[in-house]
Amino acid sequence: MSEPIYLDHHATTPCDPRVLERMLPFFTEIFGNPSAITHQHGRRAATALVEARASVADFFRVKPAAVYFTAGATESNHLVLRGLALEGKHLITSAIEHPSVLTPIRDLERKGVAVTVLPVDREGFVDPDSVRSAIRAETALVSIMAANGEVGTIQPIQKIGEICREREVPFHTDATQAAGKIPLDLSEIPCDLLSLSAHKVYGPKGVGALIVRPGLRLAPWLTGGGQERGLRSGTVNVPGAIGLAAALEIRRSEMAGEAERLTAMRDRLRDAILDRIPGTWLNGPRRSRLPGNLNIGFEGIDAESLMFAMRRFSLSSGSACSAGEKNPSPVLLALGSSEARAVESIRFGLGRSTSPADLEILIADLESSVARLRPMEGIEK
Repeated sequence: MSEPIYLDHHATTPCDPRVLERMLPFFTEIFGNPSAITHQHGRRAATALVEARASVADFFRVKPAAVYFTAGATESNHLVLRGLALEGKHLITSAIEHPSVLTPIRDLERKGVAVTVLPVDREGFVDPDSVRSAIRAETALVSIMAANGEVGTIQPIQKIGEICREREVPFHTDATQAAGKIPLDLSEIPCDLLSLSAHKVYGPKGVGALIVRPGLRLAPWLTGGGQERGLRSGTVNVPGAIGLAAALEIRRSEMAGEAERLTAMRDRLRDAILDRIPGTWLNGPRRSRLPGNLNIGFEGIDAESLMFAMRRFSLSSGSACSAGEKNPSPVLLALGSSEARAVESIRFGLGRSTSPADLEILIADLESSVARLRPMEGIEK
């Protein structure tokens, strides 16, 4: 069998060799505990951590004190939702948030927190006016993702943030899928809390960050030694923090060109599939969409069957965090898709390694696989 072609870059990305090179000394040479500043080994690690924090802060145009290193966006999201004083309060979110946001929110709801889950339109957009209308006197948080990893929708977080700032309500955005792919300048976007993971931007797994506006207090979720200024106890993952900073530095220099390249390839792939394969449709928007994201439905074909038939390609039918589940995608259902259509849809995640030649092979393979699997002939577009 030929080498598999990776088209699942929303699930994870390979660690950039340049990132790994930056990380390696911190496993073997600069291995000290950054909290042990009484000796040189610890001070060297602490200095590197300070530099990594400053680099991440610079990427988002915030002060270094706003950056807290975590084990990833899931932990960052939990730190926000469990760290704010939400008991007896009200929070607002959307129907297409990641499970690491929606699941703890449902836990809070069972404990008495009032929750408003805003609908999205057929392209996955949250209407900023619906946020404005939903805010109450007791609203303590608005949490709306920056971009959706299943259908690529880039939310109007600038406008949503302005509304929240106007009403003096903290605004959190899960930027896991957006960071490093689209500009996120927090000196311009009125966002109080932002979550991200390194492994979505060609960094290492197991590390992420939470950006917190200075002056906004969170209660710690993990307690102990008081690391990360008391918010997140536990020895800091110095190699991971170095890797996150390095990955974002590379993205800063390459993001614009890569976004242009991926958008052009994505649009060509979209048009080729919709034009050449009958009974197909686009899920999500044509514009205001993540550069490498494409989600297509194939009438009459279960997505898992189609992906199994195309074993040369690494593909996904939705969020990797829901892998193994046979249920229709909640995101597609929230966009108004029927359950039947939701299980007939595949996500194509283009990334740095994707070439035009890969997509030509993909289109040809899709055409033959769909023709072979479709239970009946003559389906019209």
